[in-house]
Amino acid sequence: MSKQLYRDLLVKKHNGDIGLFILDIKDINSIFWGCCRDFSKEILRTSGAWRWLSFRVDDFAKIIEEEMINKLDKWVKKGSLAKKNNSLEHTITWLFDRHTNSLKNLFNRSYKLSLSPSFLSNLDDQEIIYTTDILDDSTLLEFLKFDKNEKIKILKKVWDDNLYDFDFNLHDMEDLCAKYGAPPPHSFLDTKNIEKYEAVQAENGHFQLVFTF
Repeated sequence: MSKQLYRDLLVKKHNGDIGLFILDIKDINSIFWGCCRDFSKEILRTSGAWRWLSFRVDDFAKIIEEEMINKLDKWVKKGSLAKKNNSLEHTITWLFDRHTNSLKNLFNRSYKLSLSPSFLSNLDDQEIIYTTDILDDSTLLEFLKFDKNEKIKILKKVWDDNLYDFDFNLHDMEDLCAKYGAPPPHSFLDTKNIEKYEAVQAENGHFQLVFTF
């Protein structure tokens, strides 16, 4: 779910300008990289084999982020991003996914940036800090700069993009609005007639989509 929220926030921040966005994220301190880390944590947290890495993203992320920054111009000119240069949304989505995959590749010996066992052993005694916040502080500050109508536009898009997400419902939207200073969902969504899908097991053992109210 954070992918849509972050993507829409970043598109708004850069006015849909891909060139401006690429220039901004060449700075390792850009809020974009904080968004990438939060997105990767969320994805890895739901993957049994990689859940452990969700607690260690901040330990390893700078390695792959610096590598991604070094490759940006190449990707934009003739690489994977060259095919997406007509859409900032597609560019951001591709980079989010690349960030997560690059973190995994750190533990693939065929990857040139793979980490040695000795490096990993030095991290064993470090304290793990776990957070469930959707937005880090710097990203939240950017979101809070928007006026009410801009916040509503982004949150409505998040709702629409997650229409078929069984784990995201009206209560989650209420929490988002309360946490990030946006109007309550009943002020911009028709909560009396909201229809969401959920998976229900039929008698034959298969799952089917049904409306919930």
